This record gives sequence, structure tokens and C-alpha cells, in this order.
Amino acid sequence: MPAQTPQHSATARLERWLNAVWYHQHTPTALARIGLGLLSGIYGALRWATQQRHRAQLAKQAPRQRPLVLVVGNLIAGGAGKTPVVMAVCKTMTSRGFQVGIISRGYGRTSSEIMVYTPNQPQQLDAAALGDEPLFLAQTTGCPIAVGVRRADAFQALLAMHPELDLVVSDDGLQHTRLERHVEWVVFDGRGAGNGRLLPAGPLREPLSRLNNVDAVLCTQGTVGELAARLHLNADAHWHAIAVRLNGFTQASTRLHRSVQEAVATWHDKTVTAFTGLGHPNKLFEAIEHSGIQLSVRMGLPDHTDYPENFCSTLPGDVLLTSGKDAVKLPTTDTRLWVVDIDVTLPTALLDSLEEQLGLTTD
Repeated sequence: MPAQTPQHSATARLERWLNAVWYHQHTPTALARIGLGLLSGIYGALRWATQQRHRAQLAKQAPRQRPLVLVVGNLIAGGAGKTPVVMAVCKTMTSRGFQVGIISRGYGRTSSEIMVYTPNQPQQLDAAALGDEPLFLAQTTGCPIAVGVRRADAFQALLAMHPELDLVVSDDGLQHTRLERHVEWVVFDGRGAGNGRLLPAGPLREPLSRLNNVDAVLCTQGTVGELAARLHLNADAHWHAIAVRLNGFTQASTRLHRSVQEAVATWHDKTVTAFTGLGHPNKLFEAIEHSGIQLSVRMGLPDHTDYPENFCSTLPGDVLLTSGKDAVKLPTTDTRLWVVDIDVTLPTALLDSLEEQLGLTTD
């Protein structure tokens, strides 16, 4: 029997089914609804008990003055655009003169060992060892990054090697309550909270009431008012719409960059295939087509897909487009492969507030 391709695996089929249920595209049977509801109840009870225990432990610890810890996370499973936000805040705060590091769980990597990676150092780590998102973030921001199953342990390892840090940004980890944090940002995309139910009956990792205790709610698609309407909540001054735009394309083999206008002109008569293992693949596909590039093939894959070595060679098309997170797991020899460059602009008020908190924490 031939090996299953990533988009036809059991994981991919389950992921598609759950997303269809969560976002009102499929109505499950009565039996499936009962089963999902029971599992959601168990999940919610276990989550609450774990959070209470970890918060009690943190309350006993002496307050940490430095560095400031910012968690950029989601309330929904499957991602909502938090990694580009982490990238943007790291680049911006570095440009403002702060020493910034990153911590991540490194989901999908082959090792459980805590690893600290500093860009531009002799050490050579690939996505399998470090994780796709951590490697992508390290390459794009130039910031040191530590990965570990427990982010609190990764944080300690990062500080041991980089005690000069002013700010540590956690890529996800909102629900990892072992990690002491000073600031929490929650990211939503255009899907909102789907059916508003807890996992696995819905996409929520925590109830929407959690938003009452975070420092900022970020909307990566549409307006704050539209997000508030989807969530059936009232927005206030700590809700922000952020600007996300497609900034061009970079050829994986040569690092040649093409602007959107150049790409549209060059590829207008080419067959273009787009593929990605992002949590919400259609968001990437829609951004590409909105830029003026017509896609012949859209291939949405499971989040954190582990690509076989020859994956690109099996794809049709004159041009292959994918995300930066996917590209770090692929060979760069195929000249058809181009990486979609996404640019995120964070509101000045949000960044100024973070800088003020940094000043208070690092004095």
C-alpha cells in the first residue's frame, strides 16, 4: 500500500472534520455531539484544576523584576496568527534598543531536550530538532530562542545563556500557567471563536471570560467591532486591530525577493500552486489571491506538517508558494519554491504601552 500523503492522513481528516464542526460547516450526529460535549466537560474541569494549582505555586514565588515576560497566545486551537505578531514585536522592540529573546514549546520537533539557539552562531539546528516556528522566528528576528516542552524551563535555560535580556516573548503559552508572565496578548483572526465551545466540541482552549484578564486583544483580520460582534462581547481600549499584509515573495534557492507587483507581472501566465501546514491555510491562500495572483492549486495540510524530502518534486505548477514556517522544513534546491513574506504592523499605542512596562520592570 502506498504511503499516505500529508493531506490524506488520518490526522488531516480528523482536523478537517473538527474544523468543519467548530466553524459551522458540518453538523455532527447526535451521538457525536454528546461525545464531544462530555469530552469538553472533562477538558474544562481538568484545565481549571491545573490552572488553580499552578497559580497557587506562582503566588508563593518572589516577584521577578527582569526581564519582562510577554505571552502572545490564542484562545482557539489551530492558530490565529500569533507567530507573525511575535515576529513583529521582537523586531520592533529590538529596533527600539531592547534585548529580546523568545521561548517556545517547539511543537512537532523530534527532541524533548531543552535547546537554546542563537542566530549567527556556529551551531547548526534544523526544524526537526528545534521546531518549525522557533527556527523561522530565530531566522527572521535574529533573536535568541529557547524551546522546551515546559516553557518555564525553556525560560530559565534562555536566561542562563542570555542574562542581558530585557524582554522575553513567549510564542503561545497562554495556557501554560507554570510560566510567570507580566503581559498577555491574545490573538484572533476572522474566525473569531467559532461555535464558542471548549475543546473538543469547539475550538476554545479556555472560556471567552479569560479575555477579562489579559492586557490586549489583537484582531488580525477585519475591525475590532467585527471581532467583538463575532464573540458577542463589548470591545474596549485594550482591543486592537493590527495590519497584516503580503509584502512580496522570496525564492528559497537564491533569496531573490520579488515585490507583489513584480510577481503579478512575472507569473500572470504561470500555473501557481500554494501549500501550507498553517493552522488556517485558507488565510494564506486568500492573501495570495487578494494580491492579484491566481492560484491553480490550493493544498491545505495539517498544522506543523512533517514534509517528506521529495515533497516539492511531487507538486504540479510552474511556481510553488508556501509560508516561512513551512519553508524551513523543505529543501531549497527547487527553484520553483517561493516563500510568502508577511508583514505585521502593530499599533503604536500598544508598543508604547509595552515599552512603558519594560521601563518599569527593568529599572
